[in-house]
Amino acid sequence: MLKVLAVDDPAVAAYVNKNYGILAAYDSRVRFDVIPWSGYYEAMMDVFAGKAEYDIVMVAGHLWSCDFVRNGYLAELSYDFEDILPVIASEMQLEGKTYLSPSFCDGHIVTYRKSILKEIAGKTWGAVITPGEFADAAEKIAKATGRPSVALKADSSEIFTDALPWLRMNGGDVYDNKTAVCNTPEMTDGLERYCALKRIALPGTEQFGNVEVAAAIREKKVPLAVTWSGQMGVVYTSDCMEKEDLGFAAFSTGWNVSWSFAVSAGSGRKQEAQDFLAYLRSRQVDEIAGAVSGAPVRRSSYEKGREEYPWYACQLQMFASARPLPHMEKAGEKNGILYQEIWEAFMGKKTAAEAMRDAEDQINRIG
Repeated sequence: MLKVLAVDDPAVAAYVNKNYGILAAYDSRVRFDVIPWSGYYEAMMDVFAGKAEYDIVMVAGHLWSCDFVRNGYLAELSYDFEDILPVIASEMQLEGKTYLSPSFCDGHIVTYRKSILKEIAGKTWGAVITPGEFADAAEKIAKATGRPSVALKADSSEIFTDALPWLRMNGGDVYDNKTAVCNTPEMTDGLERYCALKRIALPGTEQFGNVEVAAAIREKKVPLAVTWSGQMGVVYTSDCMEKEDLGFAAFSTGWNVSWSFAVSAGSGRKQEAQDFLAYLRSRQVDEIAGAVSGAPVRRSSYEKGREEYPWYACQLQMFASARPLPHMEKAGEKNGILYQEIWEAFMGKKTAAEAMRDAEDQINRIG
């Protein structure tokens, strides 16, 4: 039996939900073990350390692939990318070789209530906006209503990538190639702007992850929020309040990562695993799982579903403008520092300047 270790996300829920029938032909030949995001990395590293046996593992694209390939954890794959979007296809490769097979692509998607934005902020937004435009509208709406206007995914396990568009809003980036360059006035100003949103955010936003932000959007608790494209399928559901009033936009400074499957180098069923991954990335499965998650990987899925899933057009814009973080060794360790330092600034334990200074110093000492 093929054993698959996967992260708990909507696309994976679609694979294992018998109502969708995706695994019907493999029912007795494949087993998925689904782990929450908070414990996933440790469970995956147990596989590579030989403490657990899995043939296939999920990998957060460019965030982890460099280390994993260098350490010999992943088997090389061979397949035709067909109509998989180029930005996703390129993430499946490292130095000209293919190691990953895409499942879904996460990236920043802004959701907003069109009527409130127009009535109070006097705005209509196109497919792409800046973090400054988002923050200005949030401030104006909160001031006019006297109520929270935003939901942020500011849990300590989410906050770095949630804040990344603001860090980039004045130009530049957190890394220059593989060196941290976040200790700058521009980066500090961006973090201050992000942290200022806490004052007008829903109470408890410092502990919000995917579930809480999705509920805030569906239940119209706030008019503005930022979520991942891979969560849109659980946002835009039948119980989403006033769906027709929900608008979508991408950030001009956004980020994306392709959650993908890899064959463990230690697997004794490598060809069987590759054959199964070919099925999971097929057109028919991508249409189903992509609709459930909100983030398919094939152009044909976007073309077929653009009327039913109104964020698809904006999502394609996001793919065109989003910038991934660099492929680099020890990415998990380095980015982990940013998660902690940014969260401390958000919670008022440090100033934004202190957080950016300390993050750059710690990251560059890793080498």
